[in-house]
Amino acid sequence: MDARQLPDFEELLGTADIQSLADLGNSYSVVREMRIVPFALEDITLLAATTAAPLLPLMLTIFSLDELVMRLIKTIF
Repeated sequence: MDARQLPDFEELLGTADIQSLADLGNSYSVVREMRIVPFALEDITLLAATTAAPLLPLMLTIFSLDELVMRLIKTIF
């Protein structure tokens, strides 16, 4: 195999200056910080709280506050 048939590996790596290495490091850190799902537990909690907030006055017309708190505690624990 002569030099004409070998791929040019320098093009794949980019230039040898420090900026290319910094760009590669930044790209790696972005990929490393990615999550499997695009939301966290805090997002789910906030969504559940904002969904349940308008239902609270309706629930207070059906149940007393003491009974509602006891049901909530039994549900959670």
